[in-house]
Amino acid sequence: MSISNLIVHEIQKNEGERKAVLIARPSENPIDDQAEVLSAQVTSLFNRSGMSTGRFANPQGSDEGAQLPSLLMTYFKENAFTDFSGFTKVCAADFLKYLEPVEEAGGGLLWFNHFELHGTHFLYIVMLKRKQGIGLGSDLSLSQVEQIEMEKLHMSLRINLSAWQSGDEGRYISFRLGRAPKFESDYFTQFIGCDEPKVTAKETRKLVDLTSAFCQAEGFPAKQANEFKKLVSEQCQAKAQDNEPLAMKDIAAQVESRFSVEQANKFLEIADSDSFKMEKEMFVEKAALKKLTRISGSTRALTLSFDSDLLGESVVFDADSGTLTIKDLPKTLLKQLQSMSN
Repeated sequence: MSISNLIVHEIQKNEGERKAVLIARPSENPIDDQAEVLSAQVTSLFNRSGMSTGRFANPQGSDEGAQLPSLLMTYFKENAFTDFSGFTKVCAADFLKYLEPVEEAGGGLLWFNHFELHGTHFLYIVMLKRKQGIGLGSDLSLSQVEQIEMEKLHMSLRINLSAWQSGDEGRYISFRLGRAPKFESDYFTQFIGCDEPKVTAKETRKLVDLTSAFCQAEGFPAKQANEFKKLVSEQCQAKAQDNEPLAMKDIAAQVESRFSVEQANKFLEIADSDSFKMEKEMFVEKAALKKLTRISGSTRALTLSFDSDLLGESVVFDADSGTLTIKDLPKTLLKQLQSMSN
């Protein structure tokens, strides 16, 4: 990741009050070792689970509604900001308009970071908070110091500027709201001007169900279905690792190469049906992929989970009686059971 521009502004606002004050930094922060470290920490936190995605409701900008797309149209030209400091100051002032009416909300630090990764330009806008910590002086004395809280992100967004500028119809905005209460998530999404935000985990679960529905519609035997699900899972994992969106046509291409053109078209038909209405591109969340390759269930007294490719092999299901027969038990479990039977 190559950082092009970086600046931090402060918004001072007490919870329970409406008045907010913008303390704008006059010029960009230097891109030094501290900036690189903080940027890496922000990226690591951002890429954790719980992301949502979307696009601008009005990507060309307008006089009404969210001003962020209009500001980008004005300041971002040919993969560079004409005046990054000026852009962020106007953007932060616009953020205040959405923040001030919400009495319950507090202020914080607005972090703006324009960077390039693999030839693609991105913009982070992140709300960071301060916290009290303990410092150790040169004489080994203890004192209270103010730090940036980096255990979690409160509100944050990342815009794929290259995709937005090219007129891409995909979901080029990713954002995290952490555990922010609804009043905060509402004003933040209004500030972004995001159209129909999608929760990544929910969309990934839809993809899991779509894959199962396709296998069932084609009448795949268990082994063939498990192999295909594993292939989809691996493709999703690779995209998630690179923080790139997964395209439905990429999965359809896998269907075509392994089966036929007709079946690839069938997959896309099911994906576009009223039951799923999948986006052409989507970001995936690793944790939500488990059901592609694992079968699990639990009650208050029992938890059972195993790889789906074991079904029909060391795990046998009898549909008539609704029972599972498990062979090749783990050695530790087998020893426990044998000792209890003696």
